[in-house]
Amino acid sequence: MAGSIGVAVVSTVAASGFERGSAAGSGDALAVCAVAAGAGAVVALGLVPRGKPRSTGGPHVH
Repeated sequence: MAGSIGVAVVSTVAASGFERGSAAGSGDALAVCAVAAGAGAVVALGLVPRGKPRSTGGPHVH
């Protein structure tokens, strides 16, 4: 669901530029994607634990 919301936002930003008669909307859409990627990286820094995972001794097989 979040992916479809992101696609809708980016396509709306791009279309708004085309409605004004310029191709600047695609640059604005790229900027929206860059900001979203940066925000995702910052959130990932807070959510992913630091360090190396401890090994359990052997491979985990089902």
